Amino acid sequence: MRERPSISVILVADGRQTSFQPLMRSLARQASLLREVQVMVARGEGDPGFPPSLLRWGAILPCRDFVFLETGDSGQSSVANAAVRRAEGEALLLVDSRHRLLPGHLETCLDALKQGAHAAYTDRVLMDGNLLRYRRLPDFHPDVLRVGNPLGRAVLLRRELWEENGGLSGRTRLGHWEMWIRATLRGKTLIRVPRPLLCRAAPPVVTPGVTPVEDGRHEALLVIRNPAFFPDTVVRWALALLRGEPWALPAGPGRAPNERQTRLMLENAPVQRTRPPAADAPDASELTWDRFLPDRTLSA
Repeated sequence: MRERPSISVILVADGRQTSFQPLMRSLARQASLLREVQVMVARGEGDPGFPPSLLRWGAILPCRDFVFLETGDSGQSSVANAAVRRAEGEALLLVDSRHRLLPGHLETCLDALKQGAHAAYTDRVLMDGNLLRYRRLPDFHPDVLRVGNPLGRAVLLRRELWEENGGLSGRTRLGHWEMWIRATLRGKTLIRVPRPLLCRAAPPVVTPGVTPVEDGRHEALLVIRNPAFFPDTVVRWALALLRGEPWALPAGPGRAPNERQTRLMLENAPVQRTRPPAADAPDASELTWDRFLPDRTLSA
């Protein structure tokens, strides 16, 4: 029976990814550990075929295994879960095409797992064109997860942590955030490696005139699914937002409000209800007031 690889690197190729070349080149630079790495590239039903450049990397990258997996699943979370079930590594790292692993990343994070951590993450270098910015992540504390997910997805974790969580949840688009929350509730150890060993490219520019919908629904669902982790006032905010109560405002993409912000929303609620219309407001017939009717709330 052959020995299992130390790490499985999981990549979902769903057609929304940009060029894979920088990521693959960065994997090739993990020279000291590459022979112990399995690369698993997965696509779901209806996704475009694997790009030729990625197929070529599968032939030339000197890693333990390079596997292309076609699943019958749809959605990033479901495809990632299918890939992990087929992967053989004792540790897992989920990445996308905007990640670049700096030399020593895999080796350093794997050493952290060998010393008892259940998951390890590193500081980041953010790339925006020719501009590089160092981002020092916070040392791990449960409080950092109560307002957002600074860890992101590129965290090396033990397979047992993934399996105990049942993989990524597809109920929201915040599956990685929820995984770290549930690992914390189970008493797992997540540690920061205080070295900038991961680069992340800036997201693609949004098409002019196209604004992504950021109504806070996914963030509120995450809070409600994990009420033991969040303060009661924040759980109240989440329920109110899904009911469409106007005082409960979104905190921003991938963000939940803290207790102070929630209290301020509540304190301002009477003011919001009694505030007169601005002098230069448009005619009442032009106002989109009907979005607050019961059959068109955010919980619809």
